[in-house]
Amino acid sequence: MESGRYWVIMKSGRKFMVEEWGTNHTQWGDIDPATKKLNKIRVKDVEEIDEDNTMITKENGFKNICFLKPGTSPIGFIDALDDSGLERIENEFVEYIDN
Repeated sequence: MESGRYWVIMKSGRKFMVEEWGTNHTQWGDIDPATKKLNKIRVKDVEEIDEDNTMITKENGFKNICFLKPGTSPIGFIDALDDSGLERIENEFVEYIDN
């Protein structure tokens, strides 16, 4: 079983932990080239992460803890954050919970 959490380590040396919260939602399969429909759908067995089992907490030494809006790429957000050199990027796609 996968955990749904992973580390992203940038060339700058900054480290970010990502946790995918919610129910098992990762699906994959074969796309029929004629109909463009997904066949043979399978769901990955991923541990559900929520506030009860998150590892990203102030107590564990994390800061600038945030949630990204659905559809926002964690890697894209991390790239933008790292490129900016800032601790936080304030926009409509992110909600910081450790004000």
